[in-house]
Amino acid sequence: MEAEEFLLVRDLFRSFAGRFRIGSADEVKPSARAAAQQALAELGLGELRRSSPPAATVQECALLAEEHGRQPLTTSLLGTVLLAPELLRILGADRRSVSGTTPTVALARDLRLPGADTSELVAWDCEGADSALRVTPDGAVTQAELGPLAPSADLLRGIRTVRSPQRIIGRLDAPGHQHWQAYALVMVSGELVGAARAFVEQSVAYARERRQYGQAIGEFQAVQHLLADATVALEACVSATRYAAWCLDNEPPERALTAARVAKAEVNRSTVEAVQAGMQVFGGIAQTWEHIAHLYLRKVLLGATVLATTADLLVPLAEPEVTR
Repeated sequence: MEAEEFLLVRDLFRSFAGRFRIGSADEVKPSARAAAQQALAELGLGELRRSSPPAATVQECALLAEEHGRQPLTTSLLGTVLLAPELLRILGADRRSVSGTTPTVALARDLRLPGADTSELVAWDCEGADSALRVTPDGAVTQAELGPLAPSADLLRGIRTVRSPQRIIGRLDAPGHQHWQAYALVMVSGELVGAARAFVEQSVAYARERRQYGQAIGEFQAVQHLLADATVALEACVSATRYAAWCLDNEPPERALTAARVAKAEVNRSTVEAVQAGMQVFGGIAQTWEHIAHLYLRKVLLGATVLATTADLLVPLAEPEVTR
């Protein structure tokens, strides 16, 4: 995609996000979810990675994931628009071989990458989806129907149970499996970075306006240091995530997977700390149901466990790299 064309896509998405952002938890309703998802589908972003070669680079998709994270949206961008289409593209599956029209991805019940056990799976980020695709540890890709809604701490993201049995629709080779894992880690990391950066920016704006003892709280060094540390940590997350996205476009899959693991490990820790710092700046108002702060906090707390926790990622990162 040409740079000018991507800017148009990004601006179009920003316009969409401004229209459908949630102002409070009370606005999270099924009718609002459905309307927003329908509007997102009409943007045609699901086609960005369907073709070979794709119309958009991984770097461009990661930037869209960041934009989606910046606003409290109930739409499924990652699951149905970015992750499932990319999985089908790598698999080389014809759409006719996939029953239904809009799949999302299936994860383990704790939202990590699925293991060998198929008894408890959930369809993650499933608004507008009609099936779920699961990747087994050996690279097999299965499809299953969706069950009822499952409880989730993230009020913005829909999660459903996955029914049995599952139908095998193909198998990823080793490089394809590595690419898929790296791509998924990068997209989730990008959204978390976008959410945390947006919330810290809101915290900075609030610190300029909120006055105590006759002056803005942003003039107090303790508040300044808190927000400065959060900003620096998030800039490191941005660099790591965007580098991992670049690797997916330009480097072998195994190197891209290493970069993606590094990015997600850093993002898991720093985005939670950054949002918690913002919560301190907002003070008591951030602890209320009516304020938007808890929607961001829920997103990053849960997102830090999606696909892989930092502890999960440090194990393969500690293994010596095989050189050829």
